[in-house]
Amino acid sequence: MKPEQLSSLSRVVDPRYPSNLLAIAGAATAALVVVAASLAGFDVDGGPLAAAVGVFLAWAIARELDPDYTASAAIAMPLSFVFLLVLGPASLLVSTGVLLGTRMAAGTVGTALRPLDIGGIIVVSGLLGTNMVGAVGVAAMIVGILVGEPRRARGIGIAVAAAAAFTVVGIVSDMERSWAAPDTTDWIIAAVTIISMLVAIPAPSPTSSTDRDSGILLRWRVTVARAVAGLAVVAGLVIVGGSGAAALAATVTAALAGTAIRQLASGLNRANDRGAESRQTVRW
Repeated sequence: MKPEQLSSLSRVVDPRYPSNLLAIAGAATAALVVVAASLAGFDVDGGPLAAAVGVFLAWAIARELDPDYTASAAIAMPLSFVFLLVLGPASLLVSTGVLLGTRMAAGTVGTALRPLDIGGIIVVSGLLGTNMVGAVGVAAMIVGILVGEPRRARGIGIAVAAAAAFTVVGIVSDMERSWAAPDTTDWIIAAVTIISMLVAIPAPSPTSSTDRDSGILLRWRVTVARAVAGLAVVAGLVIVGGSGAAALAATVTAALAGTAIRQLASGLNRANDRGAESRQTVRW
């Protein structure tokens, strides 16, 4: 049985596609660099596995935020590694929640949630209940569910179940509720996130179809996905302070910044092309 028959949220990373191969190579390179740094006497927080997964998540989130262009994901990967070196590794679990939320909001997969997806969302929501910053990941998934689920009552039911799992685990585990004052670096990450979100919103009209060929992606849904990503970082900063910004810098902020840079570069190229055409018209 193929993975897509079990899950609507799964996306196979087929190395035959250049972008997917780049993601695999980028994650492996990040891990190797961390290993080499460790052998040279430089410790990188989180180790090689956290670096590899974080870089991959930055790539994956950028693919949801800018589905027409692989360049955004390519830019996000080195940015992710830079943020890792400056701030330490991102929270991989919270970042996974944001990834799932943006995937559902953007509708890139193209089919309704299956039972395995619903169970997975509830499990992830429960795992996020051990720390207050986990609320960011749960909120991102809830927005994605409400936007993407075609049957409103079913979507509300799944969202309530996810929120309940987070709350119950939070109560049982005596959820950590500490708040750390943001430092200058945290504020810079927040500023980069907000500026990137404003540059990237609204999204241009997509031309790509969904994974399951159920139609062309909708502009407003990709725009919502970008807003979810940006607001997740801001919410993390508000809820738990500086550690909230750091928890998503190497994944979500990197993905948003990559999207914004790609979009700005495309806009400049179009402006240059129009200028060249105008000068040629004048000469003729």
